Amino acid sequence: MAEDGDIIDNHTNAVSIVSNSKISFSIENDVVIAEATFDYLADYFKYSLSANSKPMNIEDILTDICRYAFAERKCSLNIRTVKQEVSRQISHILKSARERAHGNSIIGILRTKQDLLLHQVTENNDTNSSHSSYEEEIEAKIGRVYTTRGIKRSYVEDPISIEPRKNMHRHNKITKDQRDLLYIKDAYHITDSAFNAIIKYAQSDRSLCSLKEIERLRKDVNSRLPIQFAATCAFVKFEYAVRTAIFVARYYEPMLDNYDKLTIRINMDGTLIGNKHIVAISINCIEGGHQSQTSKNLVPLGLFEIEKENTDMLRKTLPKEFIDDIKTGKCITIEKRNVPIQIKLGGDLMNAVYVFGLAGFSSNHPCVFCTQHKDDLHITEETAYDKTVVEGKGKTKKTTVTRIGATSYHDLNKRARSLAEQKLCILEKNNALGYKHEPLFGDLFEYTDYCVDTLHMKLRIFDIILKDMLSHASRTGKYGSEHLAIIENKIKILNQHCQKTVGKRFFFQVDVDDKNKTITSHGKLSGHLQDLFFVDTFPYDDVLDDELAQSARVVVNKFKELLQEVKANSKTHNDRLKFLSIQFVKVFRASGLRTTVTPYIHIIGNHLFEFNQLNDLGDFNMQGVEKGNDLLSRLYFSSTNPAKYPLLTMLQKLYRMLEMNFENQNHRDAMAEFARTGVYDLVDDAALERRSSYKHKDGKFFNINDEQEEESSNKDKDQYVASLDETNESEDQNNIDLNESMIQTIEKRLNITSPSMNRKQL
Repeated sequence: MAEDGDIIDNHTNAVSIVSNSKISFSIENDVVIAEATFDYLADYFKYSLSANSKPMNIEDILTDICRYAFAERKCSLNIRTVKQEVSRQISHILKSARERAHGNSIIGILRTKQDLLLHQVTENNDTNSSHSSYEEEIEAKIGRVYTTRGIKRSYVEDPISIEPRKNMHRHNKITKDQRDLLYIKDAYHITDSAFNAIIKYAQSDRSLCSLKEIERLRKDVNSRLPIQFAATCAFVKFEYAVRTAIFVARYYEPMLDNYDKLTIRINMDGTLIGNKHIVAISINCIEGGHQSQTSKNLVPLGLFEIEKENTDMLRKTLPKEFIDDIKTGKCITIEKRNVPIQIKLGGDLMNAVYVFGLAGFSSNHPCVFCTQHKDDLHITEETAYDKTVVEGKGKTKKTTVTRIGATSYHDLNKRARSLAEQKLCILEKNNALGYKHEPLFGDLFEYTDYCVDTLHMKLRIFDIILKDMLSHASRTGKYGSEHLAIIENKIKILNQHCQKTVGKRFFFQVDVDDKNKTITSHGKLSGHLQDLFFVDTFPYDDVLDDELAQSARVVVNKFKELLQEVKANSKTHNDRLKFLSIQFVKVFRASGLRTTVTPYIHIIGNHLFEFNQLNDLGDFNMQGVEKGNDLLSRLYFSSTNPAKYPLLTMLQKLYRMLEMNFENQNHRDAMAEFARTGVYDLVDDAALERRSSYKHKDGKFFNINDEQEEESSNKDKDQYVASLDETNESEDQNNIDLNESMIQTIEKRLNITSPSMNRKQL
């Protein structure tokens, strides 16, 4: 098919025939020329200009071409080739018309006479070819015809390479909207999970509300929280937190009200947020099961900024009111019933050292639970011996024989620690038996109220094993470049193992600061990554000597077997746990990785099976607390507005997130009421519906005795707002968002000047 300007002018051998008033044919130099009007091709033009993806139906034009070729010229044509050629030339006409239109309408150009140029297949038609031509004509009109026998053929369409015209205006608008949305996501640090949550919320039947309404709701929730705060701390009353923890525990243990005594675990753990040390204290009710100690169900008690973690700094940083409040919290009133509370301590060993006022792991008596000397930490029931001790010189020389055996964490006859012993040792001399200070909380915690955290035990022991293996792998017996070549080859093998197991987040390299060119690790191996890293395919033989490689493999496998038994958490198999614990200490000592044992390994050989017998090891797992520390870091760095008291806003958000764990609004209201007053029927869930109707007009819970307190608090609130107006500090900038009737600022009592932390509000 061609346009007028492309028609060949040589008509010497042309024979013309008009088969239709809108199309005529002629042959020139073995080329069939079809001259068609715009009206004849209008339907095909419309089809091509539309967005249809199906093949073009050119049955009518093929019929006219075949009638001319067969009837007038007595020649044969390849119908399939003609069909493809006609489709191609129609597309060529449209493309040429678009180029000539220069963005304007192409209808005027298409109205000009158009020509179809088709190559003639054969000049004359014989009897044998007439039948095949007829079959091809039929196939072109109705499709291919196959016999019922043979392999089934797949349907093949005759595509037309016509790209549908896009709505460029709509396409450009969509692209611009997508770019703007990407900019908003990146500029305001919106995470993928947050973006997906917003999209799902917007696509649901629920409607979005304004930021002003969100702020009003946030202020209403914050006004219920009796938070006391200063520049470096924010905390709630211990009784308030305990009641909240009991309410959360009852959600997972409906029969909680049948317990005669409840156990509250206080979790203390320090974390580094930016350049600041933050001590986060939370609680949970142990009777609520392991679900109550997950990160989202832990009840925040307080956040404290501290210069350095030790007993002295904690004693100076924690407000006296806060410590005294916890000391007196040994009983709580619920529905006019006094319920005794036993308080347990949760945390890693270093936290226990600070709370109990011990000298630490560098002392001669590093164990938190017993007074075993550091030289005898490896002693278990199977390796007890008689030790000869010589004291004095000359005539005062005295020789005694002491039995060194296994120790206990609760049996005083087996060197278990106690508060009474601590008082006597502090009076005699410093650091006697590892006692250094008075306990941080006085006599609130006995040493039997603390149990080892199996999470930190696992992390520290795997770290020790890896450190010892790297130390031995760095000893090559060579010097200079030969030593460095061996070290680099071992590092290559270790990094290949890392990429196969834990990825590139953890890797090894040469310690350039060490003149001996040793192997050092970089990155952090969390609990599940350690399980992936210490697999059977670890290259022990490639980085260690034969004998040491076999010993290290046995140590790792023994420890993994011990962890599986701890995970089973069965008191009926305590003898099995005791056997594995003692065997692990024996294997570690015989491995040659190091000559001594650490406090954690000593605890495994002497105290772990005791904890399992008298407690539930799962009740003291700190995995939820560690995840809570990660959440604190995200809250601290994901803020948008400047906050004068960042610890306050973080504590508020933690309580709001805890409240939102209850999807039912009645449950959330009941939790707020129970935390404030202790009045809530733990048996009758229907009381939730009844109490939800007894609300103040502003949505808060009050009783008759609180009316006078409310009036006085409103006056305090007015004074507070007035002081903000004088200093031109807006409420949105500072994000105090508190009802001052529930907050007592303790800066004056603590004599603290509040330097701005220059952080941002959550």
